Amino acid sequence: MVGNMPLKTFLESVERQLAACSAEELRDILRKVARQVPPAERRAFLKQLRDSRTATVVPQTAWEGLLDAIDDLEARLEKAMKSVDEWMDRFGWQYEYEEDDVGPYREFIEPLTSLFERTALAFDHGEFALARQAYRRLFRLLDQVDDYGYRISLYDLTDLDQKDAIARYLRAVYQTEPLDRRHRVLYEEMRRLAFSYQQLYGDAPRLKDFIQTAPDPLPEQDAFLRKWSAFLRRQNDSLADIWLCEVVRLVEGKAGLERLVRSKGHQRPYIYLDWFTALEEEGQYAQVLTEARLALQSLPDDLPIRAVIADHLCAAASVLGDRESLLEGRWQAFVAMPELSRLLDLWEAVPSMEQRPLWMQRAVQNMQEPRSRKATLPPGDPPLPTLVYLKQPSFSSDALLAHARLLAGDLAAAHQAVARKPVLEEGNAVNAQTLVLAWLLVLLSGRERKDLPPNLEHFWRRTLQEIIVDDGMYDQHIQHELTQRTDHIYADYLAWGRASGFLHLEAADAEKYLAWCLDTARKRIEAIVSNQYRDIYDEAANLTVACAELLRLRGDDRAADELVAHICEQFHRYRAFQRELRSALARK
Repeated sequence: MVGNMPLKTFLESVERQLAACSAEELRDILRKVARQVPPAERRAFLKQLRDSRTATVVPQTAWEGLLDAIDDLEARLEKAMKSVDEWMDRFGWQYEYEEDDVGPYREFIEPLTSLFERTALAFDHGEFALARQAYRRLFRLLDQVDDYGYRISLYDLTDLDQKDAIARYLRAVYQTEPLDRRHRVLYEEMRRLAFSYQQLYGDAPRLKDFIQTAPDPLPEQDAFLRKWSAFLRRQNDSLADIWLCEVVRLVEGKAGLERLVRSKGHQRPYIYLDWFTALEEEGQYAQVLTEARLALQSLPDDLPIRAVIADHLCAAASVLGDRESLLEGRWQAFVAMPELSRLLDLWEAVPSMEQRPLWMQRAVQNMQEPRSRKATLPPGDPPLPTLVYLKQPSFSSDALLAHARLLAGDLAAAHQAVARKPVLEEGNAVNAQTLVLAWLLVLLSGRERKDLPPNLEHFWRRTLQEIIVDDGMYDQHIQHELTQRTDHIYADYLAWGRASGFLHLEAADAEKYLAWCLDTARKRIEAIVSNQYRDIYDEAANLTVACAELLRLRGDDRAADELVAHICEQFHRYRAFQRELRSALARK
């Protein structure tokens, strides 16, 4: 699919084609345009023709009246935000469970994009002061949020080169600030834009972005870089560390970066990451392995940035075929940043299936150890999701602990930890209890993962996915991949566990877990429907039929029929739920 044409490209193309036309050809073009004018606009079109013939020709630029146009759009947006209650009363219910934060402001996306493009044209023609003012006002407009949390963010302007817009703004700031103030003002502006930039690109804005955004070199570049480097060395925050690495490498090369690592790495650990990247670019993976181990030895055990350092160790170990170092790195990464993807990394790094549950038990023990060290995050750090938390202690979730216990084969501990928990927790559709419930239903079915009946399969997969979302993994692509990966690992584990007897349940244990599953499922279904949580009626219906499928697999057709009939009768007045129940019963 071809995207929208940028305004600059469009206008340049129009000018080229007009220049190639004769006077008669231009008249033909105008006649064709006239035939396409709607009837209601014909008088206005004729007036434009008359005015064009009599008016003094004054060359216009695409950025003429730019600031006024931004002010007008801002006023319209403010007016719309003040009347958002009316929109919510009419349409808000449709958006209650949507991830779209734009809400009633979608109509503003196209004019906003156009204003950014006009600002870029002003920048390209050397109107740096105007471009700076315009970009600043546009970014301010994107900061506005209404009472319901709806807003337009830079992320929503999909037809705009957002990275280029940020780079042009920062270059305009550079061009319009005097040398003695430039480094301080740029630092504040780059920090202010860092959150939006990270959301889009997973990184902080960089000096090289705005150096490359214009063909001319930076004025007073050498003097600025000296001031920039000296200024960043005096700062005490994560972004300053990132930008210091960049300027040192730009001015002093790899040798300067190595000197910085040796002198400041243990105090400013982000420096290690740029150092490892520089070594990797030269293929020096053995040195990466050595340097990463030294870095891990120099840093406190519970700093999550250790996980990223360990990732570099693992990447080097993979290239070198060093499986022992790979396992070492996966363990260090999990301990520093306990999360599901790293637990699965650890599982896959263990060479034999027989040893994997032992490592999961080790992971459980580590997660249960108290983590009392105070966060070392400098007070000046802005709230960047993937930058700042690397300097704060990281804590595991109940769901992650449940995953580790289940993969360790410790059903008793997994069950005991959630047995008396509420079936629904405020703000969470799923929790660790739901995961244990879903796994026990799968285990009690006696089936392999690929042979599960449709509702049981659906409930299991849905539980995996929603727990990933609940733990903060909102990117849909990552969410899908992690769900697939988790499901695949459990499927292999289930097949091995049944074949080896590792997951065998004694009859008494099976009956105990079955009774708990049915009782917990009933309470969960009743809590969802009785409280009219309409957005998860489908889950309640799915769970009802999944339990019935399990009972049939265990040879108790009568109990399966009674379960469905009881739920159907208990909530016979809830028509929306009844529709979901019929849909679940029809699932194949």
